[in-house]
Amino acid sequence: MKAPATVWTVAAAVGVSAQTVSRVLNESGPVSPATRDKVLAEVARQGYRPSNVGRGLRSRRMSMIGLLVADIGNPFYARLHRALEHALQPRGYTVMLANCDDDAAIERQRLDTLAGYRPTGLVCVPAVDSTLGADDITAFRHVVTVSRTIPGFAVPSVITDEAVVVRKATDELLDAGHQHIAAVLGPQGASTTASREQGFWNAVRAHTGASGQVRYTDGTRIAAGTALDELLDEDPGITGVIGFNAPVTEGLLATMLRRGLRCPDDMSIVGFTDVGWLALHDPPITVIAQPIEEMGAKAAELVLNAVTGESTDDRQHVIPSSLIQRGSVAPPRPWKDRS
Repeated sequence: MKAPATVWTVAAAVGVSAQTVSRVLNESGPVSPATRDKVLAEVARQGYRPSNVGRGLRSRRMSMIGLLVADIGNPFYARLHRALEHALQPRGYTVMLANCDDDAAIERQRLDTLAGYRPTGLVCVPAVDSTLGADDITAFRHVVTVSRTIPGFAVPSVITDEAVVVRKATDELLDAGHQHIAAVLGPQGASTTASREQGFWNAVRAHTGASGQVRYTDGTRIAAGTALDELLDEDPGITGVIGFNAPVTEGLLATMLRRGLRCPDDMSIVGFTDVGWLALHDPPITVIAQPIEEMGAKAAELVLNAVTGESTDDRQHVIPSSLIQRGSVAPPRPWKDRS
């Protein structure tokens, strides 16, 4: 079995020192053009690939940005990962993805692992009860949070106008004539949950005679189904519901189907975060579309600006979402007309 190429095998073949090969590869010192050409040709011939970890240890930082997300099962994070890669790869950075399942203890383990690679920076969607703090800023140097924020954690963040757009979505239900509606939200301690709940209640309180109910979940399909079952068992008069994210919206629709409720005849629904199947559902689902690609690009921009020493601050950068009106919201039918 052929031994792998190393800096020493390249050096021996060219007849120079390993230090000379390193200078050529790292562009870190004077080397004659002729020697440089010979080294690069031999590197190509042997198929030698320098160790990124080794380079990172020597330079103290790897050309890598860590991405820590709360729930890898949520399509939001796949799109965020891709958006970051599209923005960072042309600049020579890779993205290392880690998932914490929205658990602060797991998040701490993942942070420690990522920090061990000495990345250039970190983009993070914090877990509920996150322990991110000043020590992490020291470890990663450049930290940006996306979607969620942490009170008192002074780093740049990229968010969307959740309270505004959820109020608009709630108005969509109320203006259609729904008086008893619900919001099935995410974890109670998440900043995203608080913002979306605020928008929901702002709309309900502005409509005379309207009433609302809220349920908190872990943001998963199963939990959403359980929440809707509980809501309808307690108040069968609920005719409209708003989902927290794509998995929650899926859970709500699955539960409606299981209970024999037709959309929008028996219940109208508005989802949060647009995914392909929502437009293919019968009827197509009205949804709040988050600007995920723009959020990822902005997070990458903030990290790169910090790396190059450009001006950065710890303010929130808000990128507006939009409400896509489709066919899942309609006026409620009188109870006497329901089968």
